[in-house]
Order: sequence, then C-alpha cells, then structure tokens
Amino acid sequence: MPENIDIKLAIGLKPEQIIEYLKRKGYKISWNWQDTWKEAYTKAFTVAKAMRLDILSDIRNELQKAIDNGLTYQQFKENLKPTLKAKGWWGKVKAKDVPSDFPLPEDIDPEKEILLGSPWRLKTIYRTNIDVAYASGHYKAMIDNIDDRPYWMYNAVLDSNTRPSHRALHGKVFRADDPIWDKIYPPNDWGCRCSVIPLDNDDLKEMNIPRPSRLPNEEAEKFIKKLKPGKGWEYNPGKAALEFDNDFGKFSLYQLQPTFRDNNRPSIEELDDSYFIQQPDKFPSIKEIGKDNLWKLIEKEFDFWESIPSGKDNYAIIPTADNDLAVVSKNRLNYLLTKSDNREQFIPFIKPTLQDPFEVYLALYQSDKGFVEYRKHYIGLFKDKKKRSYFVVLRMEKDSTIFYNAFPYNLKDIDRVRKGKLIYTKKPR
Repeated sequence: MPENIDIKLAIGLKPEQIIEYLKRKGYKISWNWQDTWKEAYTKAFTVAKAMRLDILSDIRNELQKAIDNGLTYQQFKENLKPTLKAKGWWGKVKAKDVPSDFPLPEDIDPEKEILLGSPWRLKTIYRTNIDVAYASGHYKAMIDNIDDRPYWMYNAVLDSNTRPSHRALHGKVFRADDPIWDKIYPPNDWGCRCSVIPLDNDDLKEMNIPRPSRLPNEEAEKFIKKLKPGKGWEYNPGKAALEFDNDFGKFSLYQLQPTFRDNNRPSIEELDDSYFIQQPDKFPSIKEIGKDNLWKLIEKEFDFWESIPSGKDNYAIIPTADNDLAVVSKNRLNYLLTKSDNREQFIPFIKPTLQDPFEVYLALYQSDKGFVEYRKHYIGLFKDKKKRSYFVVLRMEKDSTIFYNAFPYNLKDIDRVRKGKLIYTKKPR
C-alpha cells in the first residue's frame, strides 16, 4: 500500500468487520513482539514494551480513530506523541525505567537501554495495523464474491523497494480456495505493500492465463519457500482477523498492583462512622416474596429502557460520582437472581454505591490466557440502624455494566479488593 494511503478509500464503505477490527480485541502485555504476534493481530492488541495498560489503550484508541476517520500517519503521530511523552513512553530509557504495571521479565537486564516511542515505531504500529485491517476487509469482500470470482492473483508493487521474493510472486494466480493463501496472503512481512486481485473466467481468458487447479502440497511449499514470509507473518492475516475468537479466559484481580496502603489510605477497620452512609432498606429475598414480586421491586428501583437496536436486553443508566455512566443490565441482574445467595437483597445498595462511594479504583485484571483489562471498583460503606457495617463492591466492566458483591460485617474482605489506581475518594461527613 502506498505511503500516502487514504484509509477511507482503501477500506471502502467501512463494513462492520473492519470498524470492529480493534474494538473487539482484548489487550495483551508483552515485552517482545514475538510473544503474541499472530494472536495480537487476530484477538489481542499488543505493542512490544508497552507494559502499562493505559499506554496500550492510548495507542489503540488513536488507531481506532485512524481507521474510523481515515487519518494519515502524520495525524496519528501528532495526536499520540504528546500523550506518550507525558506518560514517559518515549525515546530511550533503561529497562528498569520502562513504565509498567508488571514486574520486569527476569531475563531482561535492568540496565539495558530500551527504545520506547519514536516516529519510526509509531509508523510501524500504524502501518501494520492499517495493513492488517485492510487485509481483513478485502479478504471478507473477496470471500463473499468467491462464486463470481473464484481465482485470486498475487499483486506486488513493482518499484525499487519491492522485495525480490514478493516480485517473484507478482501475477501468480491460484484458486481462491487453495490452501496456499493461508501462507502467502499479504501482508506477509513488515511494510509489505502487496495485495490480491480477484478474477473471473473472462479475466483469465483476457490475460491468457490457464485456469488453475489446487496446487499439490510439494509445489505449494516451493512457492512458500520462494516467498520467504517474514518471521511471524506465515499466516493469512485477512482470514485470521475474521475468525475471531472472543474467549479471553477467566479474569481475576491482578495481585501485584498498588493497594490502599500504597495510596496512603487507611484500612476500613480504622475508619469512624463519618465515612459510612445510612443503608437503604434491603429487599426481601426471593424465597420470601417470589421472583415475580421481586422483579416488581427492581423495576421500581431502576428506570429501565430497551436497548437499541437489539431489543434483547433492558438497561438502566446511572451517573456516578466520578463523572462516569454505569449500566445496570436486566440480564445481569436476572443471572444473579439464579444464584440463590441472597445477593438480591442488596440491589438497593447499587445506586448509592455508584453515586456516593467511599473510593473508586481503576483495577487491573488478568485472565488465565494472559489478556488484561481495567475494571472499576466502586466501594460502598453502609451502616444500618443498629450501627452494623455493610460493605459493597461494584465492579464496572469494560462495557460499563456492573457486577456486585456485598459483605456484611467482615472488614478484611473489603480491604482485599481495594487495589489499583485510586481515582476517587470521599471526604468524611
């Protein structure tokens, strides 16, 4: 693809498959790009040595803007560079000084000089992601039209910068369903500008090209060896991007992150009553009034509205004390009601916890498959009329929906989840 790429033109009508290209991905933290390379361009977003999730998120957000709005590399760089500099992810630093949510890998010398953000690195990040997004959209369009154009031709940019191995494949035509495309579909190296042109029978006649058959395995291997795909590029990025797997594994709170003590905050055991608020009346349990009657109370508690455009779920939108918007989902509440653990009695604690919390943390979660994400923790402290303490933790997930736990009496339970970046604190009454 040319340097002065017009993304809107390249991607065409911006089908949903491309617009969602980055939005649907998870995040992975990696020191070396080889650690998560193929997965990074199908399922996860990663940038080597971007070891802090907020920095990784900043880069991805700017890439999403570039894809959505057709921004050039220069615009992408100018938008992102000040943010990365402000967060210390720019230029050369010692490995021990790389901004990170995670410990330095054991095999890395802390004194080793590391290159973080630079115009060259941003250009590589931009071009690679845009090229793979284009490959995804183009592959989808060709697959949808495979009955009319069942042959694909490898097309290289023939100039002085073209790799000889890519030039050698220029003009080669293979059947669209030939497995060879799983190895040679471009981009197949850093900065690769090759593309694929779909053809029909008339095109073959006009170009005097015999109708191809599927290559025998031995012959296909010869072409692949001749191409010499770059390390990590021996796959079909267009196909892989469409075969998206949304199983990110089971997430749990990452333990090696700042605690309330690191944020100079007291234990809940050390607080006086001025930090607590009067608890609302609890709901009766399902066993006491039945599910239908409980839902009547829930409907009265929240102003639900039908989702647009699916209409499959209902939501309540609740403004929060830290100027965010939380989403209470009927489906999520209904799931909790099936647990039969009496958590339904604490549903009236949701609003006051969001709107008058003791603290709010931006907590880091990591899955058993290595993916990472932030979830907010809203900490609610309550006293009943008998001065007994109740504690609520609302976890706001990345789609803004909330999940909650309630802890009567046990002070130590609430301190265990007071981890992450402290973003809101309540003043005593």
